[in-house]
Amino acid sequence: MTNSTKIALVTGASRGLGKNTALAFAKKEVDVILTYHSSEAEANSVVSA
Repeated sequence: MTNSTKIALVTGASRGLGKNTALAFAKKEVDVILTYHSSEAEANSVVSA
């Protein structure tokens, strides 16, 4: 069985470097799992982008 799905786990993805990293992976059609520390609203804006 071959699985070619690419998945990235990005911590601190609601702002700064983590946000930019998550968006770059998504642009390359990588499935992104993200975490955030304190701003759910900012994390949701990344998910919506």
